[in-house]
Amino acid sequence: MFTNAIVEPARRVPVVDEPEVLVVGGGAAGIAAACAASRAGAGTVLVERHGFLGGTLTAVTLGGFCGTHGVVDDERLFRAIGGLYLDVEERLRRRDAVLPPRRHGRIIGVPYESATFKAVADELVAHHGARVRLHAHSAAVYVEEERIASVVLETRGGRVAVRPRIVVDCSGDGDVAVAAGVGFSLGDGGRTQFGSTMFRLGNVDTAVAGALGRAEIRDLLERAVTEGYDLPRTATGVHLNPLEGIVHLNVTRLRKPDGEPFDLTDPDELTAAEIEGRRQAYLYEEVFRRFVPGFGRARIVDIGATVGIRESRLVHGEKTLRESDVRGCVKPPDRIACTAWPLESHTGGRGTTWEFLPDGDWYGIPFGCLVAKGVRNLLVAGRNLSATHVAQASARVAGPCFAMGEAAGVAAAMACRRGVEPRALEVKEIQGELERQGAILTPDSGQRSGTR
Repeated sequence: MFTNAIVEPARRVPVVDEPEVLVVGGGAAGIAAACAASRAGAGTVLVERHGFLGGTLTAVTLGGFCGTHGVVDDERLFRAIGGLYLDVEERLRRRDAVLPPRRHGRIIGVPYESATFKAVADELVAHHGARVRLHAHSAAVYVEEERIASVVLETRGGRVAVRPRIVVDCSGDGDVAVAAGVGFSLGDGGRTQFGSTMFRLGNVDTAVAGALGRAEIRDLLERAVTEGYDLPRTATGVHLNPLEGIVHLNVTRLRKPDGEPFDLTDPDELTAAEIEGRRQAYLYEEVFRRFVPGFGRARIVDIGATVGIRESRLVHGEKTLRESDVRGCVKPPDRIACTAWPLESHTGGRGTTWEFLPDGDWYGIPFGCLVAKGVRNLLVAGRNLSATHVAQASARVAGPCFAMGEAAGVAAAMACRRGVEPRALEVKEIQGELERQGAILTPDSGQRSGTR
């Protein structure tokens, strides 16, 4: 607690916009929410704190889209995410900036080029008619009669206010929801999954590197540990990039000196994590150059503009996605998104725990996980959905975030058009609109699907 404080003088903040839908956060969920709401005819403003859209997919330089496919068997995959995500893939394909799904056993990722995705995100949002405010973040939220009346944005030109009818919080950290007084959880009793600093290496012999499996790389990194390198993690995510000679590494593990994860909602701990992440990136550059075939001439060419945050605040919603829902592959009748991504746990030790769903199976995310509890005109989407610590370890990845965002955008526009609160909507109507737009609510995995 701070022992010193100042009192700011009252000030007049100009209202610069009164959109029907305000989307805060321009990552996978925010892009999809803004596009879906605007596509449905709602005047929509998308706010992003960076100078570009994409969130984790660009600012962190994530190397592959996860959670978009599931495993049928040793040879076949099934698609779990459709809708606006398919438009993203197609636009990247036209620019030679995406590769076919790549398997590492039962782990599936779709490699893409993160710099190109920035331009694709601009195109997609402009195509659907949403307006964008970059270099702006929510600084204050004012609530009247359980409704968000205005959101104050901090911008390069000073503070401005927006008065929306519906707000969709896709900030990743639940910034708007928490400022509006919505309850939340922080990981498991305050202990979250470890974050990572992502980076890309150039001058890689990708023919050699691409032939290595995760287990082989882990064994090579464990050898480095035995030779004295203090590596916090040896279970790696290595993504070949569409650009020749470039490989993306998801390998660092951001931990405090006591071995605990940083609280990445705390500004001091976030600062320390950023610095520690860069230190680790260059440590891994040295280790890969020395121990891993194909990386002998590799050098870092890009480090994420911000650390990768897997988990922070989980907003309390009308419903909560639970561990048993994921493990049991529950397919609720009110689902608005689905995925087959495993429970991916980045906790203690040098490894990563993967708990896979049965081949050909998947689970659904209920609409109520997007409906914030206690504020009548607020939806959430993305990794700050209403979920338990364990369940979020599956739902937080890019594929379901795109799908949740699209569902939130459809619901926000529908609520505006009908003059009702989002929670009053018939979920079947949201589902019908999503499916008309190509969203997948019942993946064709060759398995018998139904309600459980």
